[in-house]
Amino acid sequence: MSRSIILLGGPDSGKTNYIGPLWRALDGEKGALHAAEQPEDINFVLEITDHIFAGGFAPRSEHSDSRRDFEVIVAATEDGPQARIVVPDISGELWRNAVIDGEIDPDWMSELSRADGALLFVRVGSDQDVRPLDWVTSRRMLEKLGGEDDQGLPTQVMLCELIRFLEASLADREDGERPRLSLVVSAWDLVDPEMFQQGPLAYLKHEYPLVAGRLTDLEYLDVRIFGLSSVGGDLKHDPIYRQAFLEAGPDGHGWVAVGDEGGWRKDSDITLPIAWAVGL
Repeated sequence: MSRSIILLGGPDSGKTNYIGPLWRALDGEKGALHAAEQPEDINFVLEITDHIFAGGFAPRSEHSDSRRDFEVIVAATEDGPQARIVVPDISGELWRNAVIDGEIDPDWMSELSRADGALLFVRVGSDQDVRPLDWVTSRRMLEKLGGEDDQGLPTQVMLCELIRFLEASLADREDGERPRLSLVVSAWDLVDPEMFQQGPLAYLKHEYPLVAGRLTDLEYLDVRIFGLSSVGGDLKHDPIYRQAFLEAGPDGHGWVAVGDEGGWRKDSDITLPIAWAVGL
């Protein structure tokens, strides 16, 4: 079985800082998925983990056109079916430019058409978040993208367009089901306890109403929403947490917020968004 999972999101959406802890979890067999084989090249991932080992986040690569893919064969059980996960590290700047221009580079479109699952990232409190003047302005911009100031493209307009790209391009799954989208709200450790219990969809309804509405009106994608803290806390602005992180070691701090009948809870298995999207 071969599946391709594509990872996308705008600038500073949390994509890169997820890959390092994800590989550690896969390699250490600490979650629903484990690495069935060692990847041929994980230099990109090791660079990220080096930054995390030092108690920091990986530097942004948003202005780089270089492509650094993360590719690994995974399985849920030792003798169970395997899946080849290909996660192209396509920068947030390239995705944003694709939305502004109204088209995606043929190479990236080819990646989309080979994938039957995706992770779409949006980050809590990003300094790259662009807010519209009002809700009506956002709707109008969905109809006519771009403008003289491309940097002013509202984040939620970009996210809606990325969802549209996915809905139009992702392949049907081998089991005949719809392609899967894991919507990942990263830096979820920054929300207050009340918002945590309301869940990521409530956050999206408040902060990005167009995105929330789009997610509840999809015909061709099966969607699940996760909250994510890749390293379990704020290494940049919380010196107490950073010190505790360094003293305890980098593994085992990250978590995802998952919903069940009892509400939302933390789960230490950060492979879950991938596991659900790939269907293992």
